[in-house]
Amino acid sequence: MTALEREMIHWGKLLFERRLISGWGGNLSCRVGKNGFLITGQHAPLGFLTAKDLVRINREGKPIKEKQRASSETPLHLAVYQGTDAQVVVHVHPPIVLAFSLSHESFVPVSFEEKYTIGEVPIIAQETPTVTRPEPVVAELKYHPVVIIKGHGTVAIGKDFREAFLLTDLLEEAVHCQFFQERSGVTAKTQPPVSQPPNGSATAIGFKGQSYELFSREHMAALVESANHDSEFRNHGSQTRLSTSLTLYLEETETAWTVKFVGGEIIDLDQQMDGEFLISGREEWWRAVFSNRIDPFLATQQGKLKLKRGELVKLSQWYKPFQRAFSIWQTIPVQ
Repeated sequence: MTALEREMIHWGKLLFERRLISGWGGNLSCRVGKNGFLITGQHAPLGFLTAKDLVRINREGKPIKEKQRASSETPLHLAVYQGTDAQVVVHVHPPIVLAFSLSHESFVPVSFEEKYTIGEVPIIAQETPTVTRPEPVVAELKYHPVVIIKGHGTVAIGKDFREAFLLTDLLEEAVHCQFFQERSGVTAKTQPPVSQPPNGSATAIGFKGQSYELFSREHMAALVESANHDSEFRNHGSQTRLSTSLTLYLEETETAWTVKFVGGEIIDLDQQMDGEFLISGREEWWRAVFSNRIDPFLATQQGKLKLKRGELVKLSQWYKPFQRAFSIWQTIPVQ
C-alpha cells in the first residue's frame, strides 16, 4: 500500500466518524503526477476503505487496471481538476447541510471564522442521482472552496485532504448552528445587498450606467468618491478610528494605487506602492472581488489576493469600514 492510499483511507474513515457520510455514499480523489488521479471505486464505503477500493485513472477517467471501476462521479472530479487548481476533491453528503439545501438558495456565514474560511456558500440545483452537469459546480469552485449541491451533498477542494476535510466539517457545523439560530427566531444583521445600493452609494451619486476600466484613474476616483459619500462607511471608519494607507496592486500591468484613510475618510489617492498594507492580485481575482463573486477577505485568506505587506490581524480591526467600502465599490461597473 502506498502512502497516498493510506492517506485516502485515513480521511475516508474520519469523514465517516464525523458523520459527514454514511453507508456507501461519497467519493474522494486526488491528483497523481501530471496526468493521473486516484479515486474511490464504485460502491466503496468511505469509512471502511481498503487499497482494493482505490482506482488509478488517467485524464480521460479510464482505470489503469481494466477490471477496476471508478466512482460514478468520476466526470465531476475530472471537470473540477480541469477547471481549478485543486489537488484533492472531497464529495460527501453531510446530513444537516443536505436538509438545509432543500429550503435555501445559499448559506450565508454568521461567525467571522466562517466568513474568512468558507465565505457565502452557493447552493447549486441538482435533479439527477449523479452530477451530470458539472459545469455550474466548477464555475462556483473557482471562487469558493466548498459548494453545496441541492438535496445531494457538498464538494470541497483543497491543496490536500486535510484542507478539504476541514472545509467540509466546518460547513456542516456552521449550518448546524444556523438551524439553532433559525429555531430561536434570532435574525443576524446583514449588510444591504449589493444589488440594492444604499443611499449615498456609487449609483446614488451619479455613476449609474457608467463603467470603468479596471484600476484606471477614473475607476479609483469613483471608488474614493463613492466611499466618502456613504454615511455608513464614514460612521464605521470614525468608530474604529480608521487611519491607515492601503495599496492595491494589479500584477499583470504592475499598476499600484494607494488610498490613504484618516479619521474614517479617504483623504488622498496616488499611484504609489508605499501603503502600510499592500494587497496584490491578478486581474481575474480583482475582477471577481469588484463584481462581488468573492469576498475580499476570503480571497486574501485563500491566497487569491496576497497580503504582501502588513498583518491581517491589524487590518481586521477595521473590518466593518473596509467591508462596507468594498460592498459599495462592487456597485460600480467595471469594463
